[in-house]
Amino acid sequence: MTANPRQRSRRGVVSCRAENKEYYDYKDMPPLPLTVSKIYIPKLGYTVVEKANEPQRMASLAIFYDIYKDDQYKAQLTRKSAITALCMYDRDDVEEAQRSPGAFPNIDLLHRVYNEGLELDFCVQEFEV
Repeated sequence: MTANPRQRSRRGVVSCRAENKEYYDYKDMPPLPLTVSKIYIPKLGYTVVEKANEPQRMASLAIFYDIYKDDQYKAQLTRKSAITALCMYDRDDVEEAQRSPGAFPNIDLLHRVYNEGLELDFCVQEFEV
């Protein structure tokens, strides 16, 4: 099975931008996964997003799921995957998160992972079909 050329080119763009800490354009955002019900980090007992309870965190759902599905990150939050995820968020939100800790807990988490060099597995629960 060959990789989708569009997906391959987007991955290259994603890696390059993350290494340079450049923010993505909205058109580069990953698609919203429709089958995901919850994304969480067992080691921290932290829920990134639970779709049933938090419809406003759809950006986090898309971003963390994109990191989860990307083979290079192996379903882990690391310095590399954290900087990639941070670059996927809106620049204004990332800057506001730095000014107002706690206002954007998922962005705070990504900063923590990046700054402390954490390596955390995260899990995705999908709706049963």
